[in-house]
Amino acid sequence: MREQFDRLRCLCDFLEKAISEEAKRRRVNAQRQCNKVKSEEERGFISVGIDDSLFEIGRDFPRVVRYSLFVSMMSMTEASLVRFCRGAHANLKLRTAFREKGNDVIQRALEYLKVEAGLDISKMAYDKQLANDLRCLRNAIVHSEGCIKGRNDEVAIRSFIKQRVGARIDKRNNIVMSKRFVMNNAHG
Repeated sequence: MREQFDRLRCLCDFLEKAISEEAKRRRVNAQRQCNKVKSEEERGFISVGIDDSLFEIGRDFPRVVRYSLFVSMMSMTEASLVRFCRGAHANLKLRTAFREKGNDVIQRALEYLKVEAGLDISKMAYDKQLANDLRCLRNAIVHSEGCIKGRNDEVAIRSFIKQRVGARIDKRNNIVMSKRFVMNNAHG
């Protein structure tokens, strides 16, 4: 599992650098285009296209990449816990198999390991709450494209994000994640 998260961190670095380099390339290209144009009217027309291009690389691409990496991180965590539950069932010869289908895989897996395998999770309250908060973020991203307005868990998400470094809610009620937020939570 550690290797998967390490690869995810490397992918995050790679994509963030690629986006940064593309942004620089687009700015230089935009300046060149504006310098070639003599007419103020034509320059205004070109600048609208340039603004769209820079907005795309400055806001949209990082958002999509960070959302994707975050959702992948959560999926890897859930898949690893499911494998762990399967292994516990087989190796410890537990009577009851883990029910993989259903909501809240992380919490259910921890409860399964506690009840069926005797795992002491009494000191995991912080980790369980963090997993639940991250799950709420993931669900908002997957089911609402990152918009929390009107969600049942809107207040909980706002509260969680206020306490975190590298995440915020923008004026359109969308979750905004920095590279740092994704990297800090990709520790497997």
